[in-house]
Amino acid sequence: MPYVVGVSSGIFAAIPEAERIQFASLAKKAEYCITKGVEFVQIDLESVAEFKTPDIKPEMERIKRMGITFGIHSETKAFGVEVAELDSSIETDYKFGHERLREILEKSGEIGCKYVLIHSSESEPFLFLERHLQPSALVDFFGNPLREFLERHSFLIEWLIGGKEEEVSNRIFDEWTKKGKAITGIDIEKAAGSQDYLWRDLIGYSFGEIMRSEIEKIRGSAEIQSRKKYEDFTSEDRKNLDELIKTSIPVDLKSWLSRFLETIQSRSLHYGPERIAYYFTAKLMELNKDPLWENIVKSSIEYFAKDEKKTTEEWLSSRGIKSLSIDDENFRKYSYLWVPAVSAKYIWGHLNQEKNPTKKLYLNLKEPIKKYQMPLVLETPMAHRGIEEWLRLPNPIQMYYLAKAVNEEAGFECLALAMDFEHMISIRLEPEKVIDVLPEEAGKYVRVLHVGYPAPIAPAHIPIPFGSEQQLYLYKMMYKLRQKGFGKNNSEFFIVFERGGGADPIQQSVLALREIVKFLERDTPFDKLPPEFYGLATGQIASWERQLTTIREHAREPLKGLITTPEEEHGFLGKAALEKGKRQDEWKKEELR
Repeated sequence: MPYVVGVSSGIFAAIPEAERIQFASLAKKAEYCITKGVEFVQIDLESVAEFKTPDIKPEMERIKRMGITFGIHSETKAFGVEVAELDSSIETDYKFGHERLREILEKSGEIGCKYVLIHSSESEPFLFLERHLQPSALVDFFGNPLREFLERHSFLIEWLIGGKEEEVSNRIFDEWTKKGKAITGIDIEKAAGSQDYLWRDLIGYSFGEIMRSEIEKIRGSAEIQSRKKYEDFTSEDRKNLDELIKTSIPVDLKSWLSRFLETIQSRSLHYGPERIAYYFTAKLMELNKDPLWENIVKSSIEYFAKDEKKTTEEWLSSRGIKSLSIDDENFRKYSYLWVPAVSAKYIWGHLNQEKNPTKKLYLNLKEPIKKYQMPLVLETPMAHRGIEEWLRLPNPIQMYYLAKAVNEEAGFECLALAMDFEHMISIRLEPEKVIDVLPEEAGKYVRVLHVGYPAPIAPAHIPIPFGSEQQLYLYKMMYKLRQKGFGKNNSEFFIVFERGGGADPIQQSVLALREIVKFLERDTPFDKLPPEFYGLATGQIASWERQLTTIREHAREPLKGLITTPEEEHGFLGKAALEKGKRQDEWKKEELR
């Protein structure tokens, strides 16, 4: 049976004090499923310290002997944990996040977990970085200093300033000779071809304005020394000034470039320096035609176009996007098209340290994954109100291309996906459209589903009423996903109801999910589900036949009291029963058995 129905354990922090002893360890959390009609539990890990529980290994072996299997939902900000995200380009976050995930993977494997699940990204949204102070010590997607990365890829430095230093210096000087004192920062920007937004975001001024200011200093100094205004310079004065400016431009350019490179390795605080690392990584991916870049950008555009019922060409035109390049200002502005590709590249770097050109001592995350045959699972993240659509890696379509790339390179199932329909709706993704855009094989990468009453306000975790419209909606989503491979091989696919609060947080959810699984395995189309799917099977108390019989038998009740013959109330058999001494309440009970 490829589908495994389970429930989540819930977290210690959200449990009433009287019940907390039941959630005081991983083993206690795992026991939660015993009375819920399932044999799989997703244990919510609130702290890596939980792996230090005394006798944790024998306790988890005891759980397995009870026939219970389990996976780990790793730490997340949704649990109130300060987590370092894998797509961060801040050096401290990269190192801390990598080492902590390695420990969680190793410890989870030791106790026999089926998978370790993390949210794909809960990093500060890219568009909001400009208002957040961060240390400027940046790293590339392998965790190496960004300055070293740029020095290894010198063409990115040339892209930053507009070309080779000598060529850029000459173009700036030529512009000076044309405009003289009237030269502006914009004039210099156009002449140099530099990426001014990078300079503004890190230094605070555009490259053109920086170089214009340096030229202005030289001109002002010449005026002071000659005691003349620039307009009164003789041809000899101007010639001397031009020579001085021509000599100074390359020196100033080199000096400011050095300052830029020093800043991206400093510990000083700047507003959102992560943006700089993302821009450079995006340009490298674009130039290298990185499959992650091309597939994620293309599929993101396809999804948003489908969402607005437009062709991709119409959608791009409506946004003024002429080129899928970071150099296109409008493309760059719609960061939700390209930031997911860079976010995915950073996660890819964490999982491919053996490809790190500097051979840094970051531990290999794939080793425990392969050793314990326990995939790392990326889940659709959850966002706070107001930033629903701005998460860095929100869409399962984008995660699919990352998982596909990682697994094909690794040669085994290293990375898998978890889809949470509630999370998707809450971050303004329509699950049905997401599934429609997913490639035909993508369903086999979705190893975990988090399901519940599909509510747009997360975390809701509301139970699924048996026989409800919500049960039908979930079936439809799973059926469409099954057509793309979900549950169609010998792997285990986990369908997990994530519990909420209340006296009975599960209610009928497990019954509803078991009914879904039964018809999924029969490949029953969602528009051809029989009454049995809703709990209305032939012969049962709620069946169509019995309900129709009851309706017929009670059809004349509005006439009760107006017609006095006993047959109207009891029927002919009922009348005979009453005449034999059977009480009326006994007859009524037996009639419905």
